[in-house]
Amino acid sequence: MILLWLLLFIAVIVFLKYAYLITKRLLLIGKIKKKIKKQNGGLRYFRNPLSSVFRHDGGIDLTVSCHEKNIAVSVLTTPFHRVRYHFNDNGLLELIVERRGVFITNRNRPNISSVMDRYHTVRRYRIEFDDSEAENESQRYVILNPAPISVSKVDGSKITALCDDDILFDRIKVCGLKYFLENVI
Repeated sequence: MILLWLLLFIAVIVFLKYAYLITKRLLLIGKIKKKIKKQNGGLRYFRNPLSSVFRHDGGIDLTVSCHEKNIAVSVLTTPFHRVRYHFNDNGLLELIVERRGVFITNRNRPNISSVMDRYHTVRRYRIEFDDSEAENESQRYVILNPAPISVSKVDGSKITALCDDDILFDRIKVCGLKYFLENVI
């Protein structure tokens, strides 16, 4: 009986998590529609707006046209918070949890301490950002919503931290919703 209650509790947690993500997605689409309506632009869906909440494939979710420019938008939503999104090549997304611990090495002299960083890969997704669907689009953006702690990518033999409007791959840029609404549209 305890096992049944435990499974029911886990199912409720998963249901609430995905309900939260769907709500965030609907709010994102509502904010984009509101901003585009003010600027007399257009919005076109490539697929169901909620499909990328459940299927993480990097496909184009919608296109935005305003001020004589077309923008193809992919929205990346994962059920994990407080993680770092790390892109390896154009095919693998790793969600990494980072922890930092500070240890006092000498109790008699508390100023002497050491720091130990630990990281753990929570989940890996096979994501491929394909430009064949949007050949005539002038720009391509990936919106990370809800926003992670940080975003990084492998650039040659280095790991590069990404911020808003940085190039992810080829001509694909990465940004958050706030930056997209204020600076891109």
